[in-house]
Amino acid sequence: MKYLLYLLSICVCAFALEPADVAVVYNADSELSKKAAERYREVRRIPADNMFPLYGVTRKDISRVEYESIVMSSLLVQARQRGLIWPSGPRNGRKQLKAMVLMPDLPLRVMNDAPQGGRNHTGAALDGELALLGARFPTQGMGFNVLYKKKMPGKNEKQPVMSVCRIDGPDEKSIFRMINDPVQVERSGGLHGWVVVDQGGPYKEGDDMMAAVADCARKHHRPLFYETSKSTLADSFPLMPRTSVYFGWYTNPPNGPFAQKAPSEFRFAKGAIASHLHSFSAVGIRDTSHWVGALLARGACVTAGNVAEPYLSACLDYQFFYERLLAGDCVGEAALLASPTVSWQTIVLGDPLYRPFPKGVTPKGDNPYAQWVEMHKRAAGDLTRLQASVNVKMRAGKDGGVYAEMFAWQCLEEKEFGKAVEYFRVAQAYYKSKNDKIRAQLMMLSALAADGEREDALEGAEQLLRESTGSPYLPAITKTVEALTPRK
Repeated sequence: MKYLLYLLSICVCAFALEPADVAVVYNADSELSKKAAERYREVRRIPADNMFPLYGVTRKDISRVEYESIVMSSLLVQARQRGLIWPSGPRNGRKQLKAMVLMPDLPLRVMNDAPQGGRNHTGAALDGELALLGARFPTQGMGFNVLYKKKMPGKNEKQPVMSVCRIDGPDEKSIFRMINDPVQVERSGGLHGWVVVDQGGPYKEGDDMMAAVADCARKHHRPLFYETSKSTLADSFPLMPRTSVYFGWYTNPPNGPFAQKAPSEFRFAKGAIASHLHSFSAVGIRDTSHWVGALLARGACVTAGNVAEPYLSACLDYQFFYERLLAGDCVGEAALLASPTVSWQTIVLGDPLYRPFPKGVTPKGDNPYAQWVEMHKRAAGDLTRLQASVNVKMRAGKDGGVYAEMFAWQCLEEKEFGKAVEYFRVAQAYYKSKNDKIRAQLMMLSALAADGEREDALEGAEQLLRESTGSPYLPAITKTVEALTPRK
């Protein structure tokens, strides 16, 4: 019965993307690509006719001529032979494909073959070109996505643009986790955990988008860690291990909890969505010195990045992407509707059929993050009522630190700094791991300063610094001391 409810829940959208809508494209000369394609076909029950092998695509960068003669022509011919239709291609088949997922070891970029610079060059991500597979379009510069911030076409309506995602990562383990984990998350009741938004960047447009993501998390009652300082999270910051959503910007190479030198214990929650906005975040997928590789190596299942300079307004719209996912869309649908451009530089990595927030599914077990959402809804904005529910949960013993920290962050949101100090202290007392204890203590000191006790906060931070010689979290502690130290 539970499995039947699960199947019904993932079909609540009238025109939801289905396995029969998805083309799986793989490198027939790569054992890894073939193995990943077969595993994805098995997990998602993709029809055999939707499997598209490509031959002779061995390089990361290909020319426009190679794209048209090796990639585009092969996909058009194979589809015609099977009676399938690409959204932008010739109408000579019986069944329209709506999405495509690219497997490992396929080219990343179609190279620029024009002398013009800036926005007028012809280079683009392979993924962006395939969104218009079979169409005649100007190859110079970016194209506008006609479905941006629109609704998906109806089941029997023509879809003008292909949704294109990619499954690839820094190693084989990451690649197969991107295939296996989404189905497990859906069946266990969806993705629950902390939402982390790291806002401080160089341009207002980007900061506004991050603020909108935070607003989206608030609207849906998700536990929110919201960092608004002008610098990114400190190197080695002890981020919550149950982080399910992360959006940040703007630095490179990856830093904070995601840096190569950061403590290795941090891992995202299973099925996590994580992306850091940077112009060159996807220059190399297998390379953890770029953001997409670094986030996937830490356990994320969905991310996005740019293979070359996209310009800020042409990047994936994080707020709309997250909003559509929370509304019940799958990754392929949300990514297509949140992409302002086609034939340009952005790629989305993840299973296009992954629906991280399925509607009508109850999480299995006593999940504190799912419980928080329900408690928050019942409180209806009344902090005292929410506090009473939190206290009941803490007295039960299990996950007391998690409930205390979630409430402390809610108090920060509502500028109840005294209560925030109290509950960060409670969280620190409940937590067992050093990672959690240090984070709760650092946040307590920041809340103490916000409550007008800056001298006491600085004294506590300096004491923690003296006690932390040799600690892997020293950079995060040092940054807290610097933030609390009065400027001369």
